[in-house]
Amino acid sequence: MAGARFLLDRSVGGRLLVARLRDAGWDARTLAEEYGDVRAQAMRDEEWIEAGSRAGYLLLVKDHRVASRPLEARAIYMNDARVIAFTRGDLTAQMMGDFCLKHEAAIHKWATVRPPFVVSLGVSGLRRKHLNVT
Repeated sequence: MAGARFLLDRSVGGRLLVARLRDAGWDARTLAEEYGDVRAQAMRDEEWIEAGSRAGYLLLVKDHRVASRPLEARAIYMNDARVIAFTRGDLTAQMMGDFCLKHEAAIHKWATVRPPFVVSLGVSGLRRKHLNVT
């Protein structure tokens, strides 16, 4: 699908998931591809959220609690981030790919929604999460 670009967090299965998404026609990159292995491993969540958002990516993360943790939530808010977060941390790359492809149209539609936001992605689809910013 044209238009949406995705940046995958370190925790989402890296090469396996990004390869599957690319095979399905997605424009997707890992943090290591975007910033190099060494820098990607050293980046704080707030740093890569800012950098990825400014580069125009939708951020794909494994931990939906990113919306409730104050530092990450603030980085999302301050940088108009668009975040798709898996609902469970124990998902394999295969399962995450299945969810992405099953809900592909809905995920890509979020690329047109005004940021900032965090949307959880699970078996039943997508649901907007409350962003914990005070």
